[in-house]
Amino acid sequence: MMIDPDKVPAFPVYTLHLGADRKSLTLDGAQVPVLDEEDFIEAGKKAIVTKLQRHHLKAVRVRAIDVSSDESWDMIITDTGDVLDLSEQQREEQEKKKRTQRRTKRLLIAGVSIMGMLTLGGVTAAAVVVATQPEAHAPAYTPQGVGATLPAAPPPQHSTTAAWSHPALPGSTVNMIASDRLLTADPDGTVTARNPDTGQAVWRGASAPENLTSIHTATWAGSPVYSAAVGNELRLWPTTMPADTYSVSPTVVALEPGQTARTDTGTPYIDLGDWYIRMPDGSGKLHEVMIPPGSTVLRTTSDGKIITISANKIYTLDANGTITAETTYTRPKEATGYPNRVWTLDEQHMLLAWDGTNRMMGVLNTDTNQVLFSTKPRAIPGTSEDLLIDTQARTAAIGSVGIRYGAKGSFVDLKSASLTAVHGNTVYANTNNGPVTLDLAKPEAEMSTWENYRKEDPAPALVTDEAIYLVATQLEETTVYRADRLR
Repeated sequence: MMIDPDKVPAFPVYTLHLGADRKSLTLDGAQVPVLDEEDFIEAGKKAIVTKLQRHHLKAVRVRAIDVSSDESWDMIITDTGDVLDLSEQQREEQEKKKRTQRRTKRLLIAGVSIMGMLTLGGVTAAAVVVATQPEAHAPAYTPQGVGATLPAAPPPQHSTTAAWSHPALPGSTVNMIASDRLLTADPDGTVTARNPDTGQAVWRGASAPENLTSIHTATWAGSPVYSAAVGNELRLWPTTMPADTYSVSPTVVALEPGQTARTDTGTPYIDLGDWYIRMPDGSGKLHEVMIPPGSTVLRTTSDGKIITISANKIYTLDANGTITAETTYTRPKEATGYPNRVWTLDEQHMLLAWDGTNRMMGVLNTDTNQVLFSTKPRAIPGTSEDLLIDTQARTAAIGSVGIRYGAKGSFVDLKSASLTAVHGNTVYANTNNGPVTLDLAKPEAEMSTWENYRKEDPAPALVTDEAIYLVATQLEETTVYRADRLR
C-alpha cells in the first residue's frame, strides 16, 4: 500500500519509547508487552496498529525513541501495518531548505551590488525583486476517529457515535477556552487546542495539567497567554505557536510554600499573604504590591490595574499600589468583614463568598458595584472545586451552589454530586448511581437520570448547543469524543 504523507494529519503523533535497558517498551506511556524472541519494533508496530483500529484511525505519525542510543526517527504506520520511514524524506527536505537559503542569500547579495552600481546622483535606477516559491497549501484535514462508538451513553438527543475522537490523558478534562479552540490533554502530557468541529489540532503546549478547567486566557507582560496554577507553579503558555513547532513550553513561576496564584483575571498574580501580591510589569518582571489592609483582590486588568474589595469599599490601584479611586458598596446584611473568596463569572459579574460567622455568597455587578443577590449556602465551595460557567446563558455551578446571574438572578442549592458541565439551565454531574442532570430553573434542583449502560458511565465533560464532549476510558485507553446533537 502506497502511503501519501501529505494526506496524513500532523497530529496526533504516537510516541514509541524503547527503554535504556532495551527490555521495556511503551506506547504513549502505556507498557507494551513483548514476547520472548520478539523484535521490539515489531511489537511496537503491532501495538500501534491495534490502537489505530481501536480509535478508527487509518494512519498516524509515530516518533520512535531509542534511549540506549539517544536516537529518534519518524515514520507513518497505517491500520493495516504498512510503514513509511520518514527519515530519508526529512533529510532531503532539510537539504533542499538549505539549498534554497543559500540561493536566496546569493540573490540578495547580488541585488545589493546591482543597486549600488546603478544608483547615481541619488537616483535609484534599478531594484532587485527576489522571487519566492508559492506558499504550499496544507492538505484538507480529515477528522480522526469518526464513527467510534461511545463507551458511555450520551444524554438524550445526542449521537452514540463520534463525529471525531482522539486519545486523551487519563483523568483529564476539556476546556472550551475560545469559540474556535477546545483544549484537550494528550497521552504524552501535552495540552492541545483543537477545532471543536473537526478535532484538528491548531496549537499544542507542553506540561498539561490534568484539570484543563484550571486554564484561563489572560495577559502577561502585554502578551496573551494561557495560564494555570498547577501545584506549586504558575504556568504561562503563549497562545500562538510557530508553524514548524510541535509544541510550546510554558514559562514557569515557582510558588513558595503558603503562596497561591490566581489566573481567572486580566493579569495572573501571586498572593503572598499579609496584604501583599506579586504582579508582572511590562517586561514580565515580578514586583510586590501592597493592597489596602482588610481587602482582597477582586480582579486585575491587562494594563496592570488592581481592584480590591473590603467590607464596604472597592478600591482601584495602579501598578505600584497607589489608590487612584474608591467607591462604597453594600454587602449582604448577614455577611461580616470582607469577602474571603472571589471568582470571575464574566467581565461584569463576580462571585463573592464570606466564610465568617455567617456563610454568605453573592453576585457583584462590577459596572454598578452592587451586590445583585445573595444566599446563605450549605457550604462555601472549596478552593479545589471548579467553577463551571455558561457565559451565554449566564449560568454557573460550583460545589453545591448553582447560579443564575441573568435578568432574574438567583442561587440554587444543588444535591451532592461531582459536577462536570453546565449548559443553559442544566447542570451535568456524576453520582454513585450514574450520571445525572440538575435543573437550575427550578427552586429545588432535583436529580434526573437518563438511560445509561452502567452506573460508572461518565457525564459529559462539556456540553454546547451543537454537541457533547465526553472523556471515557475503555480497556485502559482514554479517549475524548465529540458526539453531535441530533436534529
